[in-house]
Amino acid sequence: EKEFQCWFASMCTTKCGGLPSQAEGRKEKLTKACTSWTTDWLKVWKLFNTEELRWFKQNYPAEEQEADADEATIHYKMAMHTAKEVSKKELLCLTLFTIDD
Repeated sequence: EKEFQCWFASMCTTKCGGLPSQAEGRKEKLTKACTSWTTDWLKVWKLFNTEELRWFKQNYPAEEQEADADEATIHYKMAMHTAKEVSKKELLCLTLFTIDD
């Protein structure tokens, strides 16, 4: 939960990189996907446009760090990476609703 609060605060502070709202064109699909128990994260991911995907990948604080071949993969802000992997659909829904707000 704290990780999502951190991400939400970051999006609000940066105004989502100035991305324009797409609410008129996707609000119904996004709401349906985000509230359905049977819809997985991939359907939400496909609602991102190219510009939003680029912004998300560049700004979500969980990028992989270089490691030696014999070391485990580590991520900058590992808690943020874990939150993304555990609750990916929730994170993506939060991101798109915030962009569209």
